[in-house]
Amino acid sequence: MSELAQRHVEDTVAPGGPPAPDQDRALGPSRLARRRRLLLLTTVLAAVAAGGGLAAASLVKSPAERAADTAPPPPTLITAPVTSRVLTRSTVVRGQVYPPTRYDVAPAAASTEITQLYLSEAPVRAGDQVANGQLLAEVSGQPLFVLRGAVPAYRDLKPGSSGGDVTELRAALEELGFDSGSDPEGSYGRGTAAAVTAYYRSLGYRPPTTGPATQQAVDAARRQVDGDQAALDALREQAAAPTPPPTTPGRPGLDRQLADARRKLTESKEALAAAEAVNGPMVPAGEVVFLPGLPATVTAVNGAVGAPVSGALLSLTSGPLAVTGQLSPAQAAGITPGMAVEILSESTGRTIRGTVADLGTPATTPPAGRVVPIGAAAAAPAGAGQGGPGAAPGQGGQAGPNQAGQVPAYVPVRITPAEPLPADFSGQNVRITVLRDAAAAPVLSVPVAAVSTDASGRTSVTRVDPDGQRTTVPVAAGVSAAGFVGVTPADGARLREGDLVAVGR
Repeated sequence: MSELAQRHVEDTVAPGGPPAPDQDRALGPSRLARRRRLLLLTTVLAAVAAGGGLAAASLVKSPAERAADTAPPPPTLITAPVTSRVLTRSTVVRGQVYPPTRYDVAPAAASTEITQLYLSEAPVRAGDQVANGQLLAEVSGQPLFVLRGAVPAYRDLKPGSSGGDVTELRAALEELGFDSGSDPEGSYGRGTAAAVTAYYRSLGYRPPTTGPATQQAVDAARRQVDGDQAALDALREQAAAPTPPPTTPGRPGLDRQLADARRKLTESKEALAAAEAVNGPMVPAGEVVFLPGLPATVTAVNGAVGAPVSGALLSLTSGPLAVTGQLSPAQAAGITPGMAVEILSESTGRTIRGTVADLGTPATTPPAGRVVPIGAAAAAPAGAGQGGPGAAPGQGGQAGPNQAGQVPAYVPVRITPAEPLPADFSGQNVRITVLRDAAAAPVLSVPVAAVSTDASGRTSVTRVDPDGQRTTVPVAAGVSAAGFVGVTPADGARLREGDLVAVGR
């Protein structure tokens, strides 16, 4: 090293002293960066240590602090207001709403030419309302219609028939505008035949007839009348001739022949009238459904177009809906006819008022209406309520060993609604509240839990004033209903509507 360079280094670095700035720069940036990183690390570690200490301190609690944290909250007094209301004792039960009568309709072949029944038309669907004269179905090309009438169709109605079923047929047709003319009351004559023909044509069908046998009898009787008329006319011509022919030996005179011809013609005309009286348009029993209450509701159509028909094709209901409650034997002891009732449909929220009609004998079958089979093949399905308590309380299934589909023994109570039940109530299980008796006027009422009884049998309530002060108020308890009890303050005691009473903690 040169002498000049050596003197420069010695002047720059003093012995034992810090490097000069120029020396730091000469040493480079690496040492300065290390110092800064060391300072930052030291600061972070100090902060973490301080935070950990605080956290640890917060987790450390004394036994007294832990006990205070886990202790239950102080008890809160529960109060309820004193109200003024009419209290009514009631009994709440479940009940079933159902049509009083269901008709299961099974068509029958109206002609020997029909060998198999098929559903060829289905103009109605479940839920439809049907009226007098409406077409219900077409089965193997033959119509099935409904008419108003109390007597089910049990025979074919045809010319010459008479009776109550003919009367209801004529009344139903006249309601539709098809008059039976001058036919005698209860008789199926030419006027009724004309009305039947017009009705069938209004449905788009040709009316069925009594068949070839009766038509052949009419044709034969008509030929006889024509022959007898011709014979009488010939005899009349002979009698009108200028010179009557000589009497043939062994034959009666012309006058007697004329008398015999007239008699024969009269007899043949009478025979023709009798043949015509039983021939013509008819109403087969398999094509008509008589229902006493119309309109009716279609509840089921058991078949599709083109499918064979077996058993009940249609189910219909008519008449106002019925409702029967199911009382336990203990509940039934206090229920009597005439008591007020509230019927609540929980699915619709609607309430209908009514009264208790009567109580039946204990039963185990669910309440249901009467099932009436119509047609030779109609039958009530298993479990249907034929003779069930819903149809006639007191005549339903008697209590006995439980069987499939049965319910625990109950006392059926039939309810008379104050107004017809809405259609959407049908089939619902409803809530029935029987109002047994009521206070004559509104009384001070408190929740049952507010009344306490001491060892001597005296009853009282605890009044809670706005400032929190509690006062025991002696009361006399009265009618209780729906969780409330009527109370009368003892002489000198104060309890008013709107006061708060303690009911618990």
